[in-house]
Amino acid sequence: MRSPDPLVSENQPSPDGEDISPFYDWKSSVMANAFTDPYFRAVMMHETEVFPHLAGFIEDTCLTCHSPMARTHAHQTGVSLVQDESCLLEDGCYRADQALEDPSAREGISCTACHQITDSVLDGYVHSGDYEIVDENHPDAFTIYGPYQNPRGQAMQNQVGFTPEYGMHMGDSRHCASCHDLFTPTLDMVTDEPNGEVFPEQTPYTEWAASDFGPDGSTTTSCQQCHMARQEISENYQTRIAVMANGAVNLNWPERIPYFPHVMVGGNTWLLETLELFREELGRANINEEGEFAATAELTRELLKTSADLVPANAAFSGTELAFDLTITNKTGHKLPTSFPSRRIWVATRVTDSAGAVVFDSGFPDKNYQLTVDAAFTSDACMAIKKPAGFDSSACYQPHINRVTTPEEIPIYEVVMGSTTNAITHVLLYASVSLKDNRIPPSGFDSSVVPPEILPEGVDGDADFNLNNAGQDTITYQLPMPETAKPPFRVESTLYYQSIRPTFVDAAHGEHPWIREFETIASINPPPAEVLASANFTVDAVE
Repeated sequence: MRSPDPLVSENQPSPDGEDISPFYDWKSSVMANAFTDPYFRAVMMHETEVFPHLAGFIEDTCLTCHSPMARTHAHQTGVSLVQDESCLLEDGCYRADQALEDPSAREGISCTACHQITDSVLDGYVHSGDYEIVDENHPDAFTIYGPYQNPRGQAMQNQVGFTPEYGMHMGDSRHCASCHDLFTPTLDMVTDEPNGEVFPEQTPYTEWAASDFGPDGSTTTSCQQCHMARQEISENYQTRIAVMANGAVNLNWPERIPYFPHVMVGGNTWLLETLELFREELGRANINEEGEFAATAELTRELLKTSADLVPANAAFSGTELAFDLTITNKTGHKLPTSFPSRRIWVATRVTDSAGAVVFDSGFPDKNYQLTVDAAFTSDACMAIKKPAGFDSSACYQPHINRVTTPEEIPIYEVVMGSTTNAITHVLLYASVSLKDNRIPPSGFDSSVVPPEILPEGVDGDADFNLNNAGQDTITYQLPMPETAKPPFRVESTLYYQSIRPTFVDAAHGEHPWIREFETIASINPPPAEVLASANFTVDAVE
């Protein structure tokens, strides 16, 4: 399938257009590389090194969503499962070493994972990998669900042995929730055993459901509508979805609208650039041509730049103090940022005076995309897995910042995990509470009625945080100016996003080759700081 030529028709494929067929888009996506992801592999193996008595259970749990086809097949057939003391499952556990041998594991989340999940996701809240794919003895075995009614099935049956069928759930966000809302078991910091509680590792679906974009919101928009889209593909783009085996078009097949591109962009430019940079080392050179991952990374940046606004207001200079407000507006359907707790956004600001001298500078990352405050947050004391009794975690992360008066007060929006002893932790299975969650909610998010697992934390006293459920936060700047500084002042502010912040990079350490691989990759290609929005304005003296 090809993208359209807008000079000819915005709704018809062009013979010279970019290849946007499902397989081509998918193979350079994060979904296709869910198992190849070096950070995922490193985190999984780090958790098994911290908890070797649960290694089998940990790997099987992670691979439920990162290698769903192979893991599902193993448990349905009883083949390739390992039973030992580290496995808590009766039938055995699917292990990472086996996944390396199974091609269907290395394909990550592929067609026959998403498209075989049944409509049971519509029956209730399905999360944490509890999706259903029926086994080969079920009457609906080898059924492929799609978003189009009355599909023509013979060609697919003849070519690949699957029967296409309309599935309403394929366009429903609950389908995505089956893996993208994830609750992980909490292990007691003292005993290293599960305490029966769970931690909301990521909840983008629940956040979306509580927003204006959710099913009861004013502007209902599904996950698929945002994340399975390309700017050049309109809602009226028509396609026959498939061609015949020889590449010819069967004109008897119906044209369908809309078309959902399968590039499935999110927010992880680091992984895509890593896959581009290390295509050969990560086993992708024979699958992806040079430039494919880089192109998907650019599509991801385009999406990121639609996620937020940064707007100044109330700017004034009194003679000794420069004051202004910056309001961040979340334009997504979930928290900003969302998903894995390693993510953060922050505001950087630089002020220059009439002579061009820098009179205030705060929050701009260095060449490795680290902030000045990160040195303290990655100290040995903060990064120790086991903290002493009464450990003070306040020096290990930035509290919520509502008012900026010094360069060290960098407004950072993130999740900070706490253990059962309320000490900061970067070990996922030790996570019990959020010491901080000031991520900006989506519009329509009402803290008085949302589920407790998605409530903000650490924003008490900030009266304008998500004021009127508008999905915003306003930061007040009151900056003392040196006597030598003269107006007009030029203010440059940037809203940055980072998918893996330095503390999480440092936390993924250990002896396993996958951990060492990630350490090497991250040293060569550190997780970047992507620009979400910016605001540049001038402030003169008060008349």
